Amino acid sequence: MDLWLIVKERYMLLSVLLIITIISLLLLCAIWKNRSEIPRSLIVLIILICIVIIVLSILALMFSISFGYNS
Repeated sequence: MDLWLIVKERYMLLSVLLIITIISLLLLCAIWKNRSEIPRSLIVLIILICIVIIVLSILALMFSISFGYNS
């Protein structure tokens, strides 16, 4: 099946996952720039949570493109 056709069929799910990934990346960049003002343990916790969210979103994107749901 053509990749463009798959993206057109599942654009809502893909857009939600992309928005979650972008927001996590923006939060990660913001925390990284202001890390001198925030306690170290909170920085580590936020970075770990953001990395987990980004990895899970990318895996969900790959799963939805490659396997997806029955249409």
